[in-house]
Amino acid sequence: MPPPERGDADRRLGALLLSAFGLGLSPIVPGTIASLATAALLWVVAPGIPAFLGLAFVLILFGCHVTLRYGGLVTGPDAKGDPGWVVSDEVAGQAVACLGALPFGASPALIAASFVLFRIFDMTKPPPVSTLEKLHGPRGILMDDIAAGAIAAVLTLAIGLLDVLPT
Repeated sequence: MPPPERGDADRRLGALLLSAFGLGLSPIVPGTIASLATAALLWVVAPGIPAFLGLAFVLILFGCHVTLRYGGLVTGPDAKGDPGWVVSDEVAGQAVACLGALPFGASPALIAASFVLFRIFDMTKPPPVSTLEKLHGPRGILMDDIAAGAIAAVLTLAIGLLDVLPT
C-alpha cells in the first residue's frame, strides 16, 4: 500500500480502515484474505443466529461506510480504480454472502460455500457485477462486491435448501 500522500490523521485512518486493519497489505491475494477473515470471524465469533446477524450487519455497515467515506482518497483523477490493498469492500461483500447461511444456523459448510461463491463472482465479475464496477469513485469500488455477495448469498441459500452439503 502506498503511504498516504499527506500526513494528516484522516488519510492515515482512511488507509487503515480501507485495508481492513492491514488485511489488504497481504502480498498475495489480499481480497481473498479479507474475505476469508470475514467468513471466519462470522463463524467463530458469532455462533448463534442473533450474534451472527448482528455481526454481519456491523461488518456490512463497516465496509460500506469506510469504502464510501474514504474511497475517494484512492480513486484516480477520473474517479476510477480499486487498488488491491483496499479490502473494506470485500468485508462488506463477504458479510452479505454469508447471510445466505443464516437460515441454516450459519453452518460452517454453508459459510465456506458462501466464501467460495463470493470469491468466484468477485473475481469473474459477471453481469450485473461488472456493470456496477463501472460506477465512478467509491460507489464502483463497493457496489460490485455487494452485488457479488448478494448473488453468492442467494446461491448459498439454494444450496442449503437443496440440502446438498452437510449443515
